[in-house]
Amino acid sequence: MTFFSSAKHQFPVISQGQDIETVPFLAACSEIVPFFDILGPTAFKPVKSDISGNISRLQKKYDTDPSKYPTLQSIVDEEIAAGKSQGSSSCTIGLLWLKRALEFIYVFMEAVVQGEEDLVKCANKAYDSSLRKYHGWIVQGVFSLAVRAVPYHKDLINGLKKDDSVSNEKVIADAQDFIVNLKSCIDEINHFYTVRGQHSEDTV
Repeated sequence: MTFFSSAKHQFPVISQGQDIETVPFLAACSEIVPFFDILGPTAFKPVKSDISGNISRLQKKYDTDPSKYPTLQSIVDEEIAAGKSQGSSSCTIGLLWLKRALEFIYVFMEAVVQGEEDLVKCANKAYDSSLRKYHGWIVQGVFSLAVRAVPYHKDLINGLKKDDSVSNEKVIADAQDFIVNLKSCIDEINHFYTVRGQHSEDTV
């Protein structure tokens, strides 16, 4: 078993225009949070905290009325209708930041799957593709330190194994399956936000 295949809750494969069920998606997000402990429990602690906070924000909204918020889209649409979607504490913004963090994981693991062994390069590519443009210079500085603290390739691969009998090839194969599913969710959130005009360029 690997970190990816052992997760009880996997990201579903989503087609364009398909609603994303709230509970399975948030459960899968919660399963992926420990990935940042493998990358660096201290360096990536702020990222892990941010992801957990956004998962919690969406979960609390869902819990107020499960029948009303069965999908991520239903949560966002209600905030749009109420004119509250762009508030800093809105679930719409929370989901947007959660999506960006997932994009970081996707781009990072895609580079690893494709054979890049310099994980600093993988992390920089992932950060440039997902979060950098939304961070002010102070946060960028903090993240640049975290990027340089990523483990060596062999240590990452070993960290993704659940036991020593797992081969490196199995880790990469499971990672490939994982990123395919993850990307389908990311793509649909991006599509939905584009259609609804909910992307934000604000920085932190």
